[in-house]
Amino acid sequence: CLMSQTLVTDSLFDKIRVHVVNSFQNETLEVHCKSKDDDLGLHHIPANQEFNWHFRIAIFKRTLFFCDTWWRGGKASFHAFSAEEGFLKFCGDGDCMWRANEDGMSLLDCHHQQYHLMHRWESS
Repeated sequence: CLMSQTLVTDSLFDKIRVHVVNSFQNETLEVHCKSKDDDLGLHHIPANQEFNWHFRIAIFKRTLFFCDTWWRGGKASFHAFSAEEGFLKFCGDGDCMWRANEDGMSLLDCHHQQYHLMHRWESS
């Protein structure tokens, strides 16, 4: 998970895959993700399923994908990936794993194999 400068530079040419996992048992998660150039559309993720997409980090550009998520218990808006915010240290081999549960949206720290709550649900 720890990347040297060479690996970070090489990773600019590798695909990054972002996963949004619905870990609810009986709830559908609504997800709408986009970047400046790509609108990935609205996705209805059934319980225990996921939505994912991949892309390459733009050279000399800021690669940023952000998502709006909601379910009957609340909503959260967040950066799902940002080349400038150090997401590569979380994403390991190019997989960024987000998980929705009752507390909010959590991101997997690949180095410790542990999810960290990053965004709590706000009232709808």
